[in-house]
Amino acid sequence: MTHIHSNRIRLGLALVAVLAVAGPSTAQAKTQHHYKSVIQNGTLSTANGYPGVGGTAVTAGTWSSDLFGKGALVDHVTITGNPAPSVIAFKGTEFGFVSDGSLKNKFSGTSTVQPDGSQKISVTGRYVGGTGPYKHATGSFKFTGSTEPGGSVITGRSTGTISY
Repeated sequence: MTHIHSNRIRLGLALVAVLAVAGPSTAQAKTQHHYKSVIQNGTLSTANGYPGVGGTAVTAGTWSSDLFGKGALVDHVTITGNPAPSVIAFKGTEFGFVSDGSLKNKFSGTSTVQPDGSQKISVTGRYVGGTGPYKHATGSFKFTGSTEPGGSVITGRSTGTISY
């Protein structure tokens, strides 16, 4: 065996060893999914003068989706303003827990108090990751919901597109 031939064999074996250790590529293209869901959410705690500007709340509830199945939600909400006398603006982060991981999103929206004391809630948000298969999730959603007059439990529906 010549010295050049021996070096080529060693180089080839080294490349095979590196590829064997690296294994197949773990990078996969994200797949886009559309979903619909039903949400019921209630307030667990409030602070800092909630529902005044700067006030905060923690809410939690159930989440049933045609894509993820049954899960739970936890929201951290901050009141950002009162754009009209009966309208409260807010923003926050939400964690959705499903059987194979969790999803995180950031949202903003408004709650409009109706003459009968009920509220209409409108939210838009975007996914910013999660755990498990949703670690690098991206996408967006819209939520519309309401409360009963004088109530604090929000019931509503969301639709969205998520890639993971």
